[in-house]
Amino acid sequence: MELVTKQSQAELNKSQKEGKRELEQAMQRISKLDTIIRRLYEDNIEGKISDERFAKMSATYEDEQAQLEARVTELKVLLAAERDQAVNVNQFIALVKRYTDVQELTAELIREFVEKIYVYKAERIDGQKVQRIKIIWNFIGEFTVPAPQEDTKTA
Repeated sequence: MELVTKQSQAELNKSQKEGKRELEQAMQRISKLDTIIRRLYEDNIEGKISDERFAKMSATYEDEQAQLEARVTELKVLLAAERDQAVNVNQFIALVKRYTDVQELTAELIREFVEKIYVYKAERIDGQKVQRIKIIWNFIGEFTVPAPQEDTKTA
């Protein structure tokens, strides 16, 4: 349970931080583009740039702004989905706490914990038959247990 929480929380924190940073940068650029377009318009009115040049430049800036606004919408949806994922981890932990003293693996227990199980074709590796399976857990999806780290401390 602690492993699931730590791994999920670390991934979520990193993803949220990156998403928020990108969202903030996109919103700042959109604001800056508004200012640039406003100045460009004023320069056109004052005759500092031609109408053709104004049309080309404003179209370029407006295209960039439209792309950024689409990305902002996408990032907001992504960040909301990640917040929901954090809730799912909490639901998984509540489920684990409910079944702390399992004596027997039952079909009901498997249905509670497992969303899907993929069983792959058996292969021969170094003369041994090996069959890979992948378990997709309810609430948290696929979870791979990290390899244990060797203690690097010397005496």
